[in-house]
Order: sequence, then structure tokens, then C-alpha cells
Amino acid sequence: MDANQNNYINMSLERIATCETTLEKLSATCCLPVRSKKMEDTFDSLNNLGSQLRTANKESISNCIVEIEECGSQIGKLYVSCCTERKEPLYQQLFKQLNEIHTNVHRILGTAH
Repeated sequence: MDANQNNYINMSLERIATCETTLEKLSATCCLPVRSKKMEDTFDSLNNLGSQLRTANKESISNCIVEIEECGSQIGKLYVSCCTERKEPLYQQLFKQLNEIHTNVHRILGTAH
């Protein structure tokens, strides 16, 4: 990886940390214990995404796309089943961060628009 690619990796890792903090806020204020497993799965996906970025080879970076999609799907399930509108900005922030990570991964791969 060159310096630019490493910069995009570092920016993406920062975005993952932001996602984890936001997800912790959602998890701490969730009123439905049944959603705990979904929250844990989402934390696991974020962790897997970070691990793949840290590995920093072409294959692991390519695999990030699938992990980002999985994470987005999990967040979407949490979002649509949330019982309060007050948390909507937190979900929006999660999606925004994932989108920025997705864009960075395409930049690393040289496939960005």
C-alpha cells in the first residue's frame, strides 16, 4: 500500500471507531433486550471490517466491500425496528460513516468515481 492508500485506511479506521461509539450509544439506550444479539452482530461486523483494513492487502481490502454491505444491512434492521424517532440521527450518522468507508475502500482499490 502506498501513502495515499494508507491514509484512506487510517481515515476508515477512524470512521469505524465513530461507528462503534455511536452503536454503543444506541445499545446503551435500547429498551428491547431482544435486539442485543443484533447489536452484538453489528459490533462484530465493524470489528471484522477493521481487521480487514488493518491487514491491508488487496484481497482483504476487496473483502471490505462485502463486510460494509453486511454491516449496513445489520444497521438497517436495527433502524427500521427502532421504537423511537429520537435515535434517527444516530442511525443516519452510522450510514454516513459506512458510506465514507465504502468510498475510501474504492479509492484504495482505484475504482472510485
